[in-house]
Amino acid sequence: MLLVGGLVAVGLLAGGSRAVAQAASGKSFEVDLQAKITKKAGNRVAAKGRATGTVAGTASIRFILVNSSKATIRFFGEDANGTLSGTGVAKYFVSGAVSTYTGKITKLEGTGRYAKAASDGISFSGTVNRLTYKVKASLSGQWSF
Repeated sequence: MLLVGGLVAVGLLAGGSRAVAQAASGKSFEVDLQAKITKKAGNRVAAKGRATGTVAGTASIRFILVNSSKATIRFFGEDANGTLSGTGVAKYFVSGAVSTYTGKITKLEGTGRYAKAASDGISFSGTVNRLTYKVKASLSGQWSF
């Protein structure tokens, strides 16, 4: 089960497509998320849904908007192997009811199998639709654990 939550300014990937960074070391990290907004308050948005890919299961995520073009990202995930959380920053722009985000998760932490989780950066992109309450995101890159 993957629970993604925390501080996140996330406009998640519109189409759910993913580009996987290939590096000489580490393992491929690819996660797609489809969620529904569960809470909106001021500059914060929270969503819960389903993640597929490297770490799969239920997911929750939160976004905190820092200013009109920057958001702080934090996620938390849990599956049968342990927990995984990450923090980062994203740029975003708004067009109507849809916010589109691109950024990087720069810090990973975990427990269990993921206790030594590390990465030079996991790319993050996605969309948040405030009209339909749908959130789509893609995270990809290289990591070790």
